[in-house]
Amino acid sequence: MSIPTHIAGTFVIHADASFLNGAGLGEGEDRNVTIPKTLRDGRNRVPYVSSQAWKRWLRSTLIAETGWPASELRSIKESEKQTTSKIAGELNPVDFAEDDLFGYMRAQEGQGKRKKSEEPEGEEEEGAAKTKDDATKAKALMRSSPFSASLLISIRKTGWQGRDEGFVHLKEGTPLPYTTEFYTAHMQGIFCLAHYRVGFFSNEGDRIEIDEALAKKAVADRRVLQRDGGFEVADAAASRKLRSSELLKALSVLRGGAKQAAFGTDVAPKCLIVAGLSCGNPIFNHLFEDDNEKGLSLRISVFRELLADYADRIVTPVAVGIRTSYLANEGDVRKLAGTQETARGKVEVVVTTPREAAELIASKL
Repeated sequence: MSIPTHIAGTFVIHADASFLNGAGLGEGEDRNVTIPKTLRDGRNRVPYVSSQAWKRWLRSTLIAETGWPASELRSIKESEKQTTSKIAGELNPVDFAEDDLFGYMRAQEGQGKRKKSEEPEGEEEEGAAKTKDDATKAKALMRSSPFSASLLISIRKTGWQGRDEGFVHLKEGTPLPYTTEFYTAHMQGIFCLAHYRVGFFSNEGDRIEIDEALAKKAVADRRVLQRDGGFEVADAAASRKLRSSELLKALSVLRGGAKQAAFGTDVAPKCLIVAGLSCGNPIFNHLFEDDNEKGLSLRISVFRELLADYADRIVTPVAVGIRTSYLANEGDVRKLAGTQETARGKVEVVVTTPREAAELIASKL
C-alpha cells in the first residue's frame, strides 16, 4: 500500500453527566444558570464542544504525551490603551510541531498592498527614479491548519439534559444558590489530517506560511530545504511520519474539558475509526445512531457503503477501535474484521481497541 496523503477519521466520547464547554449564563428564567454550549437542530437543543476547544485539548495532550516544546500564546501587539490586541504562539513550525500541525496567523497591516523599500536613506544613486520595483508587498504570515476538525456534537438530540442545584454556604448570612446545566451524551467528532502538508510550508504571493527570516536561517543551518513554492524540513519523510503519528496517538488518549473538578469526564475516545486516504474527503461521518432504549450503534450498512465508494482511495487498513461493551451492536461490528470485497477494490478492516487503532494507522505512515 502507498503512503496516504490524508488521514480521515471519526471518534465518539462518552460524556456521562458532563459539562465540557461552557456558554456562560442562560437567558430569561435561566439567567442564573450556567449552561453548556448548545445548538438548535429543529426544535431540539443539542450540546456540543467547539472544534477550537477540543483541538486545544488535543494540543495539550500531544505536548504532555511527547514532551515536545509547547507553542505558548503570548501578546504580540497592544492597543493605544495598552490592552492586548493581537496574540500568537511561536510562529515557528520548524522547532514547534504544534505550530506545524495546528497552524497560526500573524496578520500584517496593509496586507497585499505595496510598501516602500526598507533600504536606508542615502543608499540610492542620486537622481535615480523610483519605480514599482522599489516597493514590495506586505506579507501576512498565515498557516492554515493541516488538521481540520468538526464540532464534537451529541448524537442524541433529546433526553440529555440534567441540572445540578448547589449552594455556597457562608459563615454569616444565607446560602447562595447556583445552578449548572449538564448533559449525558455520546458525542461524535470528525477529523481529517492533510498528512502531505506536515513539514512543508508554502511561501507564495502575499501570504506566507513560514517567516522568511526564520526560513533563511533554517536553510543556512541545513534544518530546512528550499523547494518549489516553499520550504520543507530536512528529512521530511521521517519528520512527517513522527509528527502525524504522535498526533493520532494523542487523540486516542485525549484528555481535557471544562469543569473537570465538578463533572470529571474521561474524554478519551470509546470508539475511533481511522484510515489513510489518497484524497482529502473526511469520509467517516454520520456513522452512529443513539437509540434511547438500545443505546449507541454503528450504522453498519452506511459503513459498508463508504468502503465500497472509497475502496480505490483507501490506502491503509480501516482501523475500527471500540471499547468492549460500548456499542449495542458490538457483535456485528466485530464481524466486519477481514477483507471487504467491493467493485472498486479490496479494503481490509481491523477491529481492535481505540489506542491500537491509532497505533496501527500510525505505523502505515
